[in-house]
Amino acid sequence: MFYFYSQYLTLYTQSHLATGHSTCHDKFKNSGRLGSLSNTDKQARHSFTDIEKKILPEGFSNIDEGKDTWSDAHANFLSSLSKVETHDLLKISRRMNLKSRDHLFRAGDRSNDVYIVAGGCIRLFQVSSTGKETILWFSFPGEIFGMSELWRGSDRQIHAVANEATQVYSVSHKDFTYFLGTHPEAAMKAIGILSARVRALGHALVGLASDNVETRIARLLVRFATISSGTRCCADSTEGELCVNVRLTHQDIANLIGASRQTVTTTLAHLRKQGAVRAVNQHIHIVQPEHLRHLLKKGAA
Repeated sequence: MFYFYSQYLTLYTQSHLATGHSTCHDKFKNSGRLGSLSNTDKQARHSFTDIEKKILPEGFSNIDEGKDTWSDAHANFLSSLSKVETHDLLKISRRMNLKSRDHLFRAGDRSNDVYIVAGGCIRLFQVSSTGKETILWFSFPGEIFGMSELWRGSDRQIHAVANEATQVYSVSHKDFTYFLGTHPEAAMKAIGILSARVRALGHALVGLASDNVETRIARLLVRFATISSGTRCCADSTEGELCVNVRLTHQDIANLIGASRQTVTTTLAHLRKQGAVRAVNQHIHIVQPEHLRHLLKKGAA
């Protein structure tokens, strides 16, 4: 939670200042600054705006108290900008292509840039001294990340890895600070998103203390289904299913909900046996949303 709280404070400070030191990003080849926008980047705001979000079945909205906060925390920053703001931001950005499992940055790297996901998914995590990985966040298309250490001038404290083939926009510290100073409405939108992330992590802590593992898994799947899916993800998808279109191992889920991998495996096997979920191409489909609704309702009682 501290990581995202510090991001919030960082951005609040940046929105009031328009100074900084110039940096350069030479980690990736073929990633030059966009002095003029390509056709792909000119269409970026339109494509982000048109991303179709899965709509939960009727009855879900009133049983997940943190749903709105979760959706706000994963809000699409880029599509929330005006045409002028989008043009100005993309003009100072560099588009980078990552393959699955490519590192965007590692703990200990210099913190030179802010990033926005153009397509795909970025996994943000920390590694303990014993080698245990703790997942902090998944960033989806349009989401902004990488601001926490930037303003303090410290090295990266976390790792960022492509969870699948991913494209990101990179903006230097100096350019992003200037952008915020000259576009105060965009700065306030970003602050709102980061504030929602702090609240979302607060809800997560409450869930760890009050919900059993089955309820935590159900809530995690439902929330990811609302923000990770567009149209049907594959030919094997059937009408009425909710797609959790994120590649999550059982260990990933265990890290996210504070449980052991064995417990997660057992619980998912039980849900599959009941016909509530199924595995499709390395991700999960919610076959019976009503079953998970019942679990969440029971947990909220």
